[in-house]
Parts: sequence; structure tokens; C-alpha cells
Amino acid sequence: MEVKILKSTDSYLELEIQGEDHTLGNLLAGYLRRINGVKFASYFQPHPLLTNIILKILTDGKVKPLDALKTAIEMAEEDNNKFISEISKI
Repeated sequence: MEVKILKSTDSYLELEIQGEDHTLGNLLAGYLRRINGVKFASYFQPHPLLTNIILKILTDGKVKPLDALKTAIEMAEEDNNKFISEISKI
């Protein structure tokens, strides 16, 4: 996985994530949309034969897009750990 910043301002971030596809893009965009201050979060895969996605995050300016992304990753990790814990009980 390689991450490259394509555009960055105080309220907008556009990242290219190489080596990833819809699985990670949909996961991150979904968690980002749950965060207060995130106005828009989406991704797209530029071409079906390429293994890279473009993630776009727009905030209201009260939260920085990179901070929102870090929070989304932490939320996904926490849910994943809960799921693993529940599966371990079976």
C-alpha cells in the first residue's frame, strides 16, 4: 500500500491509495460519513484494471480532513476488535 496526497487544504483532502480497491474505499468512506464535521466522503476507482482508489474528504472546517481520516481508521479498528472478540466466544 502506498498513499499519495493529491490535494490538501484545511477542509479538503484527496488521497490516492495504491494497491487497494473497493473494500478499503467503501469502509473508509462509510466511517468518515459518521464523523461530525465531515460534509462529504467518497472514493472511486479510476479504472477497473488498476489497483488504486482515490479517497475524497470534505469537512466543515471545524475538523481537519486528515484528523477525520485518523478517527475513521480508529473507529474501524475498534469495531473490528469487537467483532473478533465476539467471534472468539463462539
